[in-house]
Amino acid sequence: MRPNLPTNSTIDGVKVTGVLAITCNAIAVFGILANEFQSGGHGEISRFYHDSMVWTFPFAGWGIATGVGLLRAWRWARISTLIFSGLLAVFGVLGAVESLRAPGGVGTTREELMILKTVFTLLSLIPTAAGLAWLVFFTRKDVKAYFQAPW
Repeated sequence: MRPNLPTNSTIDGVKVTGVLAITCNAIAVFGILANEFQSGGHGEISRFYHDSMVWTFPFAGWGIATGVGLLRAWRWARISTLIFSGLLAVFGVLGAVESLRAPGGVGTTREELMILKTVFTLLSLIPTAAGLAWLVFFTRKDVKAYFQAPW
């Protein structure tokens, strides 16, 4: 029986995911910081930026560390990616459900409401699709073998 050795496409997929994790999480941190300084520190929206940093920065740090771990093929990074992917899929589904449950605004026609709900539901399903794709990819035997190989 032939062992499931990692192929170049497997290694490339892991590396692309690592770079994507680092880039997206760095952009999230930059965006929060840019909005924080732009808000001027006054009013309710400023309070939102302060509050969002409490949970955004630790998640972004986790994502950046996981991205580095994926690039270096550390075993814990694969498990971290599976956890992050599961959370991404769950929150995407919750976002889609809430988009469908959202009430219409004053003066919104039925057609406009249907279009808005459809657009926001489809946008919410994008993270779900990404999370499920990563869950499938990182549970493949050749990907597991890549993280267990002595590099």
